[in-house]
This record gives sequence, C-alpha cells and structure tokens, in this order.
Amino acid sequence: MVGFNGSLADAVHTNAGSIGAGYDQPEFSNVAYGLDGGWGPKTLARRLTELPTALGFEWRDTIYTNALLMCSKDAASIQKVALGSSAASLESLTRKSMQFFQRVTMSLAEPELIIAYSNGLGSPSAARIMWEAFGNGEALDHVDSSSYRATYGFTATIAGRRVPVVGIRHMSRFVPSVENIKLAWTRQRERA
Repeated sequence: MVGFNGSLADAVHTNAGSIGAGYDQPEFSNVAYGLDGGWGPKTLARRLTELPTALGFEWRDTIYTNALLMCSKDAASIQKVALGSSAASLESLTRKSMQFFQRVTMSLAEPELIIAYSNGLGSPSAARIMWEAFGNGEALDHVDSSSYRATYGFTATIAGRRVPVVGIRHMSRFVPSVENIKLAWTRQRERA
C-alpha cells in the first residue's frame, strides 16, 4: 500500500530509522496505532486494514509506505517542505524517494500488487509518481473514470520485476471499490 506522503504523526523517524524500528519492533504497527486513534480519525487506518483483507491478503503482512518519504502537515504543503529540506526541490525528493523504494522497499518485499491510494494525474500523487518512475511510458488502463471511484492500473518495472499497480482515490476521503481494484489487478496480471 503506497500513500502520497507522511503526516506529521510519522515524523518520529527518518526513513531508514523507520525500517530499523519496524525490524526491531515487529509487533508495533503504525496502522494499528491509527486504528487505536493515534492518527485522529480512524477512517484511513480502518480502510487500510479492510482493503488488503478484501483482496485476500492479511493486513498485518502488508507493507505500508509512502511515495514521498518526507512528512508534512498535509499534501498541499509538501512542496514547501521539500524546498526547505536537503532535497531542495519536490523533483529531487521524488527521484530520491523512488530510488529508495526501488533499492530498499523492493528488496524487502515481493509484492503481488501495489495499491497507490492517491491517483490524481494533474498534480503529484502516489500513483502518478510510481507511474512516472516505473511505468516505462505505458498507457494507463482506466477501469473507472468517475470522479468518486477513479481507478486505473499499469504494470511497473521495479528492480527488474514487473508488478501490477492499481491507482485509487485517497482512502481518507473515498471508499475504495474492491470490484474495480480486482478488475484493474486482473487486467494487469494478464499483461505481465
């Protein structure tokens, strides 16, 4: 599961520190912390656990990360935060985040599916960042183009592996369509 960027609730660790903490404390789950109200409203955390289960996965075995590995108050302020960081720009932050994803995240995981849960194409989103970094110019396969249930798929090539990616609306505001996700996933598996 790939979100857009971390919130200030995630700012406790560096990216490497977060992985180290997860390894040292496998019983701790930031998503479970969200289910207990640690993120404020429980909507996103609840959907983050329900969706993998609906797709046939165990949510506690699911890897949750973000496309942009930097925390900000909200998605709208990420550019300003990136400018003030050592990355110095949103473009540099995006490139470095995807390099980290390819080198570190993919070496730790063997995903059957990546769900990118922010999928706007007019501005940076988790799905757009993944598509631009790993989509190899492939056209997006739109399953649903409606404003509420917009869902599309593509096959990413990451570290030599082809992985189906499904882009959906952000789950803090939109209920994901399991049927649309399954259809997009099936269509990408058929292409791989």
